[in-house]
Amino acid sequence: MAERLRGRGRVSSDASRVEASNHPDQKQRFFGLIPIWVQIVVPLLLIISAVLNVIALIPGVPFLEISAFLNYGGLSGEYSILHVVHLLWEHKLYPLVVLVVGFSVLFPPVKIALASVCLLRPMRQSGRERMLSVLGHLGRWSLLDVYVSLLLLFVLSKQGVVGVEAKYGLYCFLGAIILSMSAGMILHELSRRTVPDSRIVGDHVRPLISYAGWQGVVATLLALGAIAAIHRAFDYPLFQVNNIGFVSNTWSLRGGIEFLFQSDLMVFAMIMFLFLVLAPIAVMVALLIALFIPQPHRWRRRGYLISRYIAEWCMLDVFALAMVLYLSEQKNFVKLDIKEGIWFLFGSVLIFTLAINWAEHVMYRAIRRREDTALKKVTSPLSRKQSE
Repeated sequence: MAERLRGRGRVSSDASRVEASNHPDQKQRFFGLIPIWVQIVVPLLLIISAVLNVIALIPGVPFLEISAFLNYGGLSGEYSILHVVHLLWEHKLYPLVVLVVGFSVLFPPVKIALASVCLLRPMRQSGRERMLSVLGHLGRWSLLDVYVSLLLLFVLSKQGVVGVEAKYGLYCFLGAIILSMSAGMILHELSRRTVPDSRIVGDHVRPLISYAGWQGVVATLLALGAIAAIHRAFDYPLFQVNNIGFVSNTWSLRGGIEFLFQSDLMVFAMIMFLFLVLAPIAVMVALLIALFIPQPHRWRRRGYLISRYIAEWCMLDVFALAMVLYLSEQKNFVKLDIKEGIWFLFGSVLIFTLAINWAEHVMYRAIRRREDTALKKVTSPLSRKQSE
């Protein structure tokens, strides 16, 4: 009996997906179109994310605890998102207050609510996919305060008179954001799959660079430049501690990640390495592969989608903004001297952003040209036969 029920469930789910693909503009309740395991996993991810987010935002829940000898420099105390917002407000840094409150306080619960709406409410496929795409691109900015906390961790570590410790609020907030981003990515991919790709293309084709022309050359140079800039930002020193009574430690991304590993903060070390270094380079490599290696249409489309999902986890821009945020309020903490690596960091953000947007435009036009060529090859024999 159980097997028959499961079989009926699979059949009805498949039938719903077929109906959705045949009528993509009709409003559909997405929950009935997805596999059973997704019906269990995604709501569970969203619920856990909501609980962790509530815990992290409770007043008094600390992200960091700073202990200073005889309260040196007035640094001792517990620091949370609300504390950072208070400091920014005191110094009239209102644009940064809007950024922190918007992305780290308001957006996470809004994203969970909107993802639940996409899952449970009847929506048109196009509208649901647009909403999930926007949520995916904005989701990484919620980690802004996490990176500010990690910068504080670097700056105040290895000091004789000051100690700093990551507290459970930071872990809760990080877990909440990653779980909600994962749930959104799963929903976005399944939403995309409800409408099959029906474009007419050939199977094995020439590399896209042959259809892209000079625009493909520019895309290639931007991708290589982004990889070089990320490498320099990873190795070169970003800043040096410059405060009376503090050890003048110099920090780079490499040094900070190694420090986190050595301090048994492996979760944060992996977050920094994956999201600031590996993910951006992987996207640029995927772009070069798509341009220069001949692939069947299905593989090319799959690689393009994978690179887009990875791009949602690229957080160089978030870390750069966290750096700006710290520098704007360093009077409350420890003063820093900017080193050459910071310019490579900002440069890598700029070049990476240009490369992503330019490649989106170039690949779209190249694919359209390739499709037009394939369509002409299909239709020209038919037209000759009709004329005969």
